[in-house]
Order: sequence, then C-alpha cells, then structure tokens
Amino acid sequence: MASEPLPIGTLSSTPQAGQIIRHEGKEYETVKEGLAYILTPRSSTSSSENTGKKKPTETKDKPTVFYNPIQQFNRDLSVLAIRAYGEHAIEMKREKHERSMKRVAQVRGKGQKRKWEAVDEDTAAAHTQTANKKQCINGNAGVSTEGVSKAAPEVAGPKTADKPENNKKPWTPTFTILDALSATGLRALRYAKEIPFATQVIGNDLSAAAIESIKINIQHNGVQDVVRPNTGDACAYMSSMLGPQKQNHDGSYFGKFDVVDLDPYGTAAPFMDPAVQAVADGGMLCVTCTDAGVFASTGYPEKAFALYGGIPIKGLHSHEGGLRLILHALATTAAKHGLAIEPLLCLSIDFYARLFVRVHKSPSEAKFTAGKSMIVYNCDSGCGAWTTQRLAQTRKRQGKSGNTFYLHRLSQAPTATPNCEHCGLRTHLAGPMWAGPLHNPHFIQRILNLLGGADQETYPTFDRIEGMLITALEEDLNIGESSKDPTPESESIGKNNDNNGTPSLLIPRVDPARLEPHPFFFIPSAISKVLHTQTMPEYTLRGALRHLGYKSTRSHAKAGSIRTDAPWSVIWEIMREWVRQKSPVKEGAISEGSAGAGIMRRGREKIDIDCNSAGLRSLKRDILSAVESGKDLSDLTTKIEAALYRSGVRRPPEEKASAEKVQGGLQNGKSQAESSTEPGGSSLEMPDPSTLEIVFDEALGRKAIDAHRKRRLIRYQTNPRPNWGPLPRAPVLNPKKD
Repeated sequence: MASEPLPIGTLSSTPQAGQIIRHEGKEYETVKEGLAYILTPRSSTSSSENTGKKKPTETKDKPTVFYNPIQQFNRDLSVLAIRAYGEHAIEMKREKHERSMKRVAQVRGKGQKRKWEAVDEDTAAAHTQTANKKQCINGNAGVSTEGVSKAAPEVAGPKTADKPENNKKPWTPTFTILDALSATGLRALRYAKEIPFATQVIGNDLSAAAIESIKINIQHNGVQDVVRPNTGDACAYMSSMLGPQKQNHDGSYFGKFDVVDLDPYGTAAPFMDPAVQAVADGGMLCVTCTDAGVFASTGYPEKAFALYGGIPIKGLHSHEGGLRLILHALATTAAKHGLAIEPLLCLSIDFYARLFVRVHKSPSEAKFTAGKSMIVYNCDSGCGAWTTQRLAQTRKRQGKSGNTFYLHRLSQAPTATPNCEHCGLRTHLAGPMWAGPLHNPHFIQRILNLLGGADQETYPTFDRIEGMLITALEEDLNIGESSKDPTPESESIGKNNDNNGTPSLLIPRVDPARLEPHPFFFIPSAISKVLHTQTMPEYTLRGALRHLGYKSTRSHAKAGSIRTDAPWSVIWEIMREWVRQKSPVKEGAISEGSAGAGIMRRGREKIDIDCNSAGLRSLKRDILSAVESGKDLSDLTTKIEAALYRSGVRRPPEEKASAEKVQGGLQNGKSQAESSTEPGGSSLEMPDPSTLEIVFDEALGRKAIDAHRKRRLIRYQTNPRPNWGPLPRAPVLNPKKD
C-alpha cells in the first residue's frame, strides 16, 4: 500500500525528507543529506537545458541551481575529517587553557601574594589615617581604628577578586568553520548539525540568491545560533580576517578560523592566498579542485602552470601528479607569509581532487619548501619510467651542543639524461611539484576510528570512505605488507594516552623535513603493453619484487596500480625475465626503434656472461644499446657519454665512493633493497640488475596481497549511473528589487 504524501508544511515545520514546503508563494522540496535538510525549488530545471549541452538521461540526474548530489561522498568525508581534526584542536585548546590557568594560579600564589599584602597594608594605612582624622575631629580617637583595618582586606583582597571568576560561566573552547563558497549552505548546515563542538559556522557566498537560500535553510534546520550567512567575495572576506579580532553585531568576537573549506566550481587557485592566511595557526584548510582536465592532463600545460605554478605529468599516474601540483601551489603560497603546510589527507576522487592540509605559522619550516619541491623527467612517449630531481637539498646536522639543525643547499643537476636510460626515447619535463608525503597516517586512523561508530544511514557513502581511507593508509610502504597490523601505531600516539588507557585525540605532526622516497605508481598492464607480452598477474609481480627484498602496495588513485620502492631498472629486469621465462614475445611483434625494442636490448642474454665485473657488463650493455639505437652522430655521442657517466668513468669522486659503498654492501650479503640509499632514484647508485636472481614466487606474492585484503572493501567505485561527473555551472542570480 502506497504511503500517503506528506502534508505541505512551512519553514517552522519539523524537517522531513521529501516534504513540500511553501514559503512566500514558492514551493520547495526537502532533500535530506546527513542530518541536514535543504530546500530545493520544485520548478528548478537543469542549467544544461539552457546551455544546449547534453541533457541528463534520468530525471533524478537533473540538478537544481545549487545542489550537486554527486558530491555527497566529498561532503561525508569532509564532515568526518573536520570532526577528527576538531577533536584534536579542542584537546589542544583545552591543554593550553589548563597550562594558562596553572600559570595564573602560580603567579597569584607566589608573586601576587606579596603584591596583595603590600596593597592591603597601603589600603589599611590610608583608611586608618582617614579614620583617625575623623575621630580627631569628632573627639572619639581610637574607637574605630581596629574596625577599619580589618575591613580593608574585604575591599581590595584576593577573595574579592575571585568573586567575579566564580560567577563566570565555565570555559568552553571555540571551534569556528568557514564555508567560503557555500551555495545552498549544505556544508555549513551539516557541519553545524554533525559536529557537536562547532561554535560558529560562516556560510559565505557572493550570490544574493544563494544567501537567500542559505537563510531559508538555516531557519528550516533551526541552527540560527551556530550558522551565520555572509554576503561577499570570498577572497575579500578571508582577507578581512587578518589583524586583531573583530566584533559581531551580537557583541561576540571572531578572528581567524579553525577550519576553512574551499569547494569552488573548477580550480581553487584564486582563493589559496587569502585562505592560508585566514586559517589560525595549526588550523586545517580543506580544498577541492574539479578541473582535473587541467591539473591531471597535458592538454593545457600553460593553464596548469598559470594556476598551480607547475607543468602536469603525462601518464596513468597523472592524477597523483595533479595532487602534488596542487600541494606545491599551496606550499609556495603559504611560504610567502611564513607559513608551512602539512598534508593530512590528499585524495584523487572521480573527477576532482580533495585535500586536507594543516597550516602552521613557522618561517623556519617554510624554508623546507624548496627541498620538498621536485621536477620529474618523464618518459611519457616511451616506456613510462620517470626520474625525480629535487630543487634543493635539506641535510640534517648536529651542532656542538648536541642540537640538530638543517642545512639547505643547492641540488646537483641533472639526475637524468635527455633520453630515457631504459628505452632510449626522449623524456619530458613535469613540475615543479610537491615531493613530500601525501598523507598523515595518524589523521587517517582518527577518521577510521570515527567511521567505526558512524551511522550508515547518515553516511550512505560509508563503504567507499572506508575502502579509500584504508587504501590511502596502505600507501605508506613502511606500514604495508610487512606490518602485522595495517593500522599505524607510533610512539607519540602510544605515549599520549588518557588515564584510562584510551588513545589520545591529538594528531602527531609529520616531520617537516620528510620526503616521499617513492612517488607515483605504475600499472602492470601498461608496462606489459610496452613489450607486447601477456600481462603479468599482480601476485606474480609482487612475489618477484618481494623475493628481491622490495615492498609493494597499491595506490588509491587508480585500480590495478602498484607502488614499490624498487627502481625502474629492477622493474624492467623483472619484465625482461618474464618475457624470457614465462611469456615469450612473437618474432616481429616489437618494431625497431620502439620503447620495447630499447628495453629488450638491455637483456642479460645480450651480455658476455664471462665478464668479471658487473659494472663492465652494464657498460657493455649500455654501449651496445647506444650503437643499435643511435640515429645520428650527435645522438650516438650523447648516449655513449651517458653510458660512461652511469658506469662511473665520468663520475665525480664522491659519487664513486658512494657507489663503491653500495656495491660493498651487496658483497657483504645485503639485499639490493637494503643497500639502496636512494630508493626510486637513478641507476647511478644501484648494482647491475642483470646480476639479480629473478624468481616469480606466486605464493609470496599472494601472501603480500593477502596482508592488505583481510576483508572485502570498496576501494575503487565504478560510476553509479550515467553522466557521473561535474554538473554545469550554476548561474549567479541576484533577486530582483521591488
């Protein structure tokens, strides 16, 4: 039996999903998301119908002017992330307040005690002198002298000063959030209703029509005490937060925000500068960029450089490169103001990027920005390999007193030749981009802890959030397959426990000098395509890597991806052995001059096995490859020079010593993974891959995969329905004045 339709209500009616609300002659339909309700006009139609673009295939796909249901995953994740950070911020403020109160108590108990005694004596003397004068005039000397001296402390003593404090309300920490581009105000409403300790949420928008919608939704949800709308330009409003605190109309004061959320249509680049300044010290900045066609492709490199200050990278790993471009833009923008960023969680989701970063006021940490910026030499037209080059070097030193400090020096360039050292084809430049870690594992674990107690009806994207967060957590190779517990538990977390043993709410900071030693990922099917061979199963490839002592995991940005600390020289040696042992290539399948031909020329069967030195074998292999692939005299000379440099003949003395040290480590029984001092770098510091024993241990590979697959998770969600992507831009409509 069909349920009866809900009666038409008003703004004061109890919110219900699907209810029709009539207000000022207009009818609205109630849409529920999380614990918030928004009112969408019943007569609203998709803006795509007015622009001549492709119409949605389903009625439910037709968006209203402001509301985009496709971004619900973004909003659900944002609520949980801000709540996890907010618990940390509230705990920090509480500890700071307690320390402040202890200092006040100590001052009052020591220095102020003498001060009050001196004040009491002076006050009593003044009262006594005045009383004596009155008594002499009245002829009653010595009558009230004792009474005045006893009453004096009641006027100026510490007890009287404590009375106003006893009458004050108990101290509660504030937590303020700015939704800089609010539209309907849905994010602001959800933050107010789902984050219990939020004291003020500002919903800002430039459109007067959007502000009217926000006001209606605030009234319908009954959150007038927490959410406040503001009409204005987001950049101007955030810039107004600089300087001392301002006073609201109600007498309360406000200043920089604990959380600033940027969710624009397209790029967030124009808002980055005022946003990093509007965040309080240690606050969190949430950024969404939906222009993946710019930051994650090479179709518009000039546009990407204008917005983010770097050139995007080409390949299947372009979305991670896009995240690093956005982080680099944030880091350089913040560094201009003596601020440093700390990525907490950076995700590539569907058609957009979502980043959560913590902003610290620290000019000294801002100096690490150069050392955490890199350019990439990318073989996008050939085999797909890459080599990274940091813009500066940051080295840790210890002073005479035992204190540690950092030296910032120039980097030696280049780290790669113009042609790819693996296939011989040309490489292209990408960056500069962020070279540090993308996530803080402690922050991710805090969100997962909150997610465990969340209501799946309130967060319908629960399964996908869990799968993506766990995948992002496993990207750290240090807590990957070799870890018994997939959840990181550091010393700082273990020590900061409550009296009852529960984990602390504080989120430890990542070392500001820490770099990501193994950026990006590859996909086995893509590198198999280069050699025109059958795709190696994931467990087979990961077993071969594990047998050599390397770790491997996956990336959240792409299904079927593999992140590893193995260098490209080892990866291609594994692929050559796969072709030789398991999946031979048909004769003529690899054309001359292709990337695959360049890779196969370096096979171990091409080298004289009787050579006494691995370095000599490597040099012979490189020279033979150069002779076969050299197009002209200049190209041949360049490739031979590069081969001589890699072999150590043209290498500086300090690099020779480093290479000999690595080779000595191998002779002492260390694995190749253990002897590499610069994982993921060039082959200058690595031994000859042709000396490695490649074993396709499927059992070992399955064991490595099973360590990450203890239960089924939605790691990579397919599009739920057609036309899953960004909706057309909503027009900026201002209400007509009568």
